[in-house]
Amino acid sequence: LVLLNYLSLKYCISIFNSKILNLKTTRILLNIISLISIILIFILPLNVIFYDNVLDGDGLSYNVALTYSFISFVAILILTCCLMIKKNSITKVLPFLILILLYIIGFILRGVYKELIFEGFFYSYMLLIMYHTIENPDLKMLKEVTLAKNQAEKSDKAKSEFISSMSHEIRTPLNAIVGYSQLIDYAETLDEAKENSKDIINASNTLLNMLSNVLDISMINVGEMTLKNIKYDMNDVLDNIINLFKYKLEEKKLKLNLDIEEFSTLYGDPDKIKRIFANLIDNAIKYTDNGSISILAKSTTKDNKCNIIISIKDTGKGIDNKTQKELFSNFNRAEEHMDSDISGMGLGLSITKSLIELMGGKIVCESKVNEGTTFTIYLSQRTGE
Repeated sequence: LVLLNYLSLKYCISIFNSKILNLKTTRILLNIISLISIILIFILPLNVIFYDNVLDGDGLSYNVALTYSFISFVAILILTCCLMIKKNSITKVLPFLILILLYIIGFILRGVYKELIFEGFFYSYMLLIMYHTIENPDLKMLKEVTLAKNQAEKSDKAKSEFISSMSHEIRTPLNAIVGYSQLIDYAETLDEAKENSKDIINASNTLLNMLSNVLDISMINVGEMTLKNIKYDMNDVLDNIINLFKYKLEEKKLKLNLDIEEFSTLYGDPDKIKRIFANLIDNAIKYTDNGSISILAKSTTKDNKCNIIISIKDTGKGIDNKTQKELFSNFNRAEEHMDSDISGMGLGLSITKSLIELMGGKIVCESKVNEGTTFTIYLSQRTGE
């Protein structure tokens, strides 16, 4: 009985401590009184009374336990009243209010029916209420806070790695631009100067693409990205993007397979669609050392809406299951899980997914390590009919 009341009062103090005042002294006093009470219970005499089939206790030891229980009851009552005066959450007070009520009922019933023992039932009932009003919600909240903390730390780490990567990635084309610009001054022939200027243009385009990615992800995160609604030809968009990467395909000796049907005139944002295809084709080429890149595009038209399905398949390194789960996260780079010799800031796929979802579509990734990857885009655009 002393241990039950001691633990209940200590738990009550631990919950109410920060809500009311510093109860450090009270905790120390509780420990001292409890220790003295337990020692007295063992030392002082205990009389066992048996009358009318009722087994009861009496004596100084028994009285110490009852006195301790009464003091605990008064202490819990005072703490509960203080918390109610402070007008804090009722969920913290409710179990102790019920315990006080049960205490009062128990004292009355014990006076009338001495053969009945209510303490075990009262405490079980109080603990049941305490679990549903205090422990379970607090544990759930703690779990959510821990999860949010881990996600924030992971995001902060990813952003730090991104800044480090961005510094390196931007420095590379900048150095190239400066270096080739200086070489133009020392060029002995016009052809040599033109060759250097081509390298400057390529490095400038690389730098421009990086800065565009940073700007796009910033606009997406703050919700400022907007879509145009103009007439365009999907076949022209695809042709233009494919032509941009012909040099890279030839450089890596990759075969290009095309299966593109004729599209009707569409209304949407062709610039954003170009960005989507450019990011996916660039990734396909980047992670494919030999084999082919296949592009399939088809559509169905119904009620002035063109439902488009475009797949970009490569025979490259592939992506493991763990990486696929985080593939579209900001600042995530698939090569962190494969090769570290491939450049990039980890924004392309995140931007691609965000742009597709902004248009009301979706993107699906299917991949097997060492067999290749297929990205499939499902998009709906208004027709020009």
